[in-house]
Amino acid sequence: MVMWSHFFISALIIFFAGSYLSDLADETAGLTGLSKGFIGALILGIITSLPELIGTLFAVIYKANPDLGVGNVFGSNLFNIAILSLAILMFSHRISYNDWVWRSNFSVYMSICLSAFMIMLIGIYHTEASIPANWSNIGILGFYILGMWIYSFENGETKISKIANRKSIHHSLRLNLILIAIFGSMVVGAGVLLADACNEIAHHTHMTSTFVGTLFMAAATSLPELVVTMRLLRMGNIGMATGNIFGSNLINLTIVAIVDLIYKGNVYATITDIQLVTVATGIIMSGIFLLGTLIKRSRRLTIHIDNVSILIIYVLIYLWLYGH
Repeated sequence: MVMWSHFFISALIIFFAGSYLSDLADETAGLTGLSKGFIGALILGIITSLPELIGTLFAVIYKANPDLGVGNVFGSNLFNIAILSLAILMFSHRISYNDWVWRSNFSVYMSICLSAFMIMLIGIYHTEASIPANWSNIGILGFYILGMWIYSFENGETKISKIANRKSIHHSLRLNLILIAIFGSMVVGAGVLLADACNEIAHHTHMTSTFVGTLFMAAATSLPELVVTMRLLRMGNIGMATGNIFGSNLINLTIVAIVDLIYKGNVYATITDIQLVTVATGIIMSGIFLLGTLIKRSRRLTIHIDNVSILIIYVLIYLWLYGH
């Protein structure tokens, strides 16, 4: 029971502290004059991915459980796409699908490319485990940085979000930075506690580390994304919500590269083959999401077959994972 109580306590801390950090990120961007959309999305993406980073690092490095840590990353990506689809179903009457310009979906295309590259790496290192992965990890980080650089030139002077525009600024820049440090520390502590609790759950139940990581740990660390996405779509800001979710997914994938650079062994070679199924599922869900954006923008179909399909796939993959 102790491990479950630690799990729920850490999840609650991540939920409240992570949500407040997201608000502080928006406000700080306004205070510093960062008005470009990609900068706002980048700040939000980093803040909301902080729990995944801390949880994965602790699980892989300190608990020597790569399946738990990497499962957290891949599972978080699935959870993010699922909550975006659920939010679209809930707030479809407030969404203008003309806001789905190519810039909104740029991070979707990038996440698909990086996920496919991750599948290739896992396959290669399961065959040739002795090959060093450092250059592959540098390539992943370089791809992300290059993509954000290209995005910054194409996004113009779009303001960061309706949230930032409509909210009044309550704090000074100095106070905001102090609050970010305080709540960021809370998220770091909660991430460590969460990883420890999930490691205990995997060891003392019949559930595998992969399943615990991709479901329980991933859902808990993705709670900030849930709050931000619901808030954005309640305001009808589908473009920012899409950029935030898939921007977070991109950062999550770079977490695997960062962890592998620190890890003494080879993370790609150590994790089980089941992780390939999770990454591939993320590509399928992202592809369906992109198809849905094209259909809805052309107004050829008003029902949300794409979003319903994504949620069904999400449930089915966990039913499969539970038995493996």
